[in-house]
This record gives sequence, C-alpha cells and structure tokens, in this order.
Amino acid sequence: MVYYMKATSVRELQHGLAAVLARVERGDTVTVTRRGKVVARIVPPVAPARSVRWPDAALRMKRLLPGGPPAGPAPSDLVRADREERS
Repeated sequence: MVYYMKATSVRELQHGLAAVLARVERGDTVTVTRRGKVVARIVPPVAPARSVRWPDAALRMKRLLPGGPPAGPAPSDLVRADREERS
C-alpha cells in the first residue's frame, strides 16, 4: 500500500493521507500521480536558516518613555474627536 511507496496516485493519497504525511515527516519526498502523470510532489518543510527574534515592544516603550505615557487625552480620544469634526 502507500506505506512503502515514494510515488502514489491521487486515489491512494486520498485514502492514505496520514501514511503519506508520516513518510514526509520522516524526510521522504512523495510524488503524486494522476493517470500515470506526475501532478505534484509533497516535500518536507525546509528548516528556517535561523530563528526569528521579535522585538520586545513593552521594553522598548519603557526605554523611550521612562516616566510612562505623556499626560493628556488618550490618542484614541483624539482620533475620535477628529473624526467627529470631519463628519
């Protein structure tokens, strides 16, 4: 069945998707055919070159505004007032 194949038909893929995905997880590439013609290849994902390091927004804000946010109305209130004036 699909367990030992590196090529599979669309029909076999539909009925044995879990087995095909297990092969791909182990590093195999599986070729999918329809009526004897190759229509797709399922390949394992490429590992990222390096992990993405996201900036710490809260820490950045503490550095930029050590005393906390500036006094006054909240920015959302200013935007709301501006939108009301334009209406």
